Amino acid sequence: MRSRQRGITLIEMMMTVAIAGILIAMGVPALGSMLARSHRQSAEGALRASLMHARELAITRSEQVVVCPTRDGRRCSSDDLWQGGWMIGPDADHDREPDAILARFDAMPTNMHIVSSQGRPRVVFQPDGSAGGSNAQLTICHTDGVKEGRAVIVANSGRVRIAAADAAHLGICLASAH
Repeated sequence: MRSRQRGITLIEMMMTVAIAGILIAMGVPALGSMLARSHRQSAEGALRASLMHARELAITRSEQVVVCPTRDGRRCSSDDLWQGGWMIGPDADHDREPDAILARFDAMPTNMHIVSSQGRPRVVFQPDGSAGGSNAQLTICHTDGVKEGRAVIVANSGRVRIAAADAAHLGICLASAH
């Protein structure tokens, strides 16, 4: 009687490990791209929701409400960079600074950037829900090699929507990382 040996040979195991390594190597870039897209979508949603909330506050309170970038969580930043976080507050004295902070949003991950349109570092909603001035565009980009971005756009009417970022605004967003 001969006994049958069971198991795998060293060559079979090496082939399995090699194939697994190739599949993992192919999947890692796709995973990085998927994570970048997920982070960007999360930022889009948070920014859009906070702008819509600010508009709703302006209408229901019948007062001007400002949304602005902040670095310290207490005052508006004077630049167009929003990745450090942003805040919402009423602006009864019309100085484009919140008189009180109603909501504050934390900073984005270090590889995520949000840049507003040049000359529009703040979005101010009027009591009728409009956002005077020109359309405001907040471009969101991921600076880890992903060359795509999205924009949260606030129309003069106060409507907030998400669209693909145009090449010019995306370039400014990506350049803000350097």
